[in-house]
Amino acid sequence: MPIKAEILKPALNETFWVNLIGRGYPSPNRWFRWCTDRLKINPTTRYIEEQIEKNGEVIVLLGVREEESASRARSMKKHKIKDFNLRTHSNISSAFVYSPIEDWTKDDVWAYLMQAPSPWGDDNKELIQLYSKADKECPFQMDDSGKPCGSSRFGCWTCTVVDYDRSIEGLIEEGEEWMKPLLEFRNWLKEIRNDETKREKTMKRSKKRMVFSEELGIDYDAPEHRGHKVLGPFTFETRHEILRRLIDLQENKIDKKMELISPEELKAIETILIYEGDNISSLADVLQEENTISENTDSIDISKICEKHDVSPRLIEKLMVVEKDLSSLSTRVGLYNRLERVLDEYIVTEVENRGDSTADT
Repeated sequence: MPIKAEILKPALNETFWVNLIGRGYPSPNRWFRWCTDRLKINPTTRYIEEQIEKNGEVIVLLGVREEESASRARSMKKHKIKDFNLRTHSNISSAFVYSPIEDWTKDDVWAYLMQAPSPWGDDNKELIQLYSKADKECPFQMDDSGKPCGSSRFGCWTCTVVDYDRSIEGLIEEGEEWMKPLLEFRNWLKEIRNDETKREKTMKRSKKRMVFSEELGIDYDAPEHRGHKVLGPFTFETRHEILRRLIDLQENKIDKKMELISPEELKAIETILIYEGDNISSLADVLQEENTISENTDSIDISKICEKHDVSPRLIEKLMVVEKDLSSLSTRVGLYNRLERVLDEYIVTEVENRGDSTADT
């Protein structure tokens, strides 16, 4: 069949690091699995919709199987089209789903992979070895006398939804020592997720309400989930720490050089941090662990003007970053809304800091 591969990537504002470091989203868990939609579902949906726009309708081939879980089996039966080997897509109209191995068992899958070479000429031995390395409780076997392979979880190396990443642990024990720093970083991301000292006191949408309630002397009831106080995003300090550790991991800790975070993501993170009120001029402040205004003629002149008019130099710098970020756009769409967001975040932060200073005294 005339098959070609398309590599799909999430939009820049939906990547893992932009959301984790830039917006401070806590590391994903089973209740807040924000990564799946942004990294996997949205890019795929956009591509399918593009094909529908070109061709009218599409058929999506999926390797899903009813045996995977009871919920998967129920979902597959729910969308079945009578008298056809197709299902309706759960979310996209004009898209149909064909599942050629829907009634296969896990043993059937491995039996086929061991007997049939891949179209690109691989005999699948490397694939089988990869799974068997990663799952110590599921060794490779040639008959049905033991537990079948393939139950180990394979996914993102930063995944914090699972308690332990048995896949990478097994690979390290089998000699892939270069993965150790990756595992340590992943475990640290999971560890800090529920650390109250690493998180804001409340969610972003509730922060303004909380700050001004305290300023007015009104009781503020923090939202709860499953009997626990709902914490906000990672603090700016935590986001800085994650970024520094990630850059150190990429530049110094991994023998096999690879790009863990792109320059485009770094720029997006810098912009978001400044928009949200972080006290930095650029990511250089974060990576150098300095938060000083650059000592050039322009910043000195700005400082003098701000002093004369009793305006914060930091606020002016942040507003200038927004203006510069949109300076190449002819229509400047959204400029005033973004400037307003910076002002809004600055005011809330100033009121909050003033409250903390009063409490300290």
